Amino acid sequence: MNSSRRLLQQEQLDDLSLSGQRLTETLSSLKLINRWFGNHRYLAKTLIWYCKKNSQATNWHIVDLGCGGGDCIQHLSKSLERHNIKATFTGIDGNKESISFAQSNTSVNTPVNFMVANILAKDFLLPECDILISSHFIYHFDDQQLINFLKKTSSTKIKHIIFSELYRSKTSYFLFKTIRFLLPISQMAKSDGLIAIKRAFSIKELKSIIENSKATRFKIEKKPFFRMLVTIDFYK
Repeated sequence: MNSSRRLLQQEQLDDLSLSGQRLTETLSSLKLINRWFGNHRYLAKTLIWYCKKNSQATNWHIVDLGCGGGDCIQHLSKSLERHNIKATFTGIDGNKESISFAQSNTSVNTPVNFMVANILAKDFLLPECDILISSHFIYHFDDQQLINFLKKTSSTKIKHIIFSELYRSKTSYFLFKTIRFLLPISQMAKSDGLIAIKRAFSIKELKSIIENSKATRFKIEKKPFFRMLVTIDFYK
């Protein structure tokens, strides 16, 4: 693996017409991975901290970009409820079958609206919200696309962004390549996982992109298992 530059290869899951058992098995696999490796926990902890810090808000609207099977939203909703933080969610994904899966696998008590939209399209418009989150999605943007997206987002009423992402690493690539055969996840998740690691931003690359978007209040934190948590504040 050449870790000096990002791979721009598409994953099987990027096919927005993907459906059936291959899709549902992979969405279920991603839920397991997010739970096992702490991704949901890191996002929830950061989101709760931000909401408590800004306790003057009485009800938060949170948008999840690339929500997939909706497991992140369900976890966050339960976590916020335990802390008496009121929030509603919008989950957005480009695959209508992923949205159908999310709708059928999300508790009826979760205050969420799911919608189908191609986030990478030039005419994509973010719904109005207070907080924008995503989990392992922004690596789908190329550098300039992400710069433009962040610039556009800064002009909206969104106050805060939380991105949870893998960072590109030779070590993570070879570790996953070695242990993936032992993991109870779908073949597509195993195959796409290697591509995703090679497509991921390095911390240095992502820092440069955020700076070029003119965002000035941001933080990038390393988390276990080769993940980074990115927070950006837009003070209006």
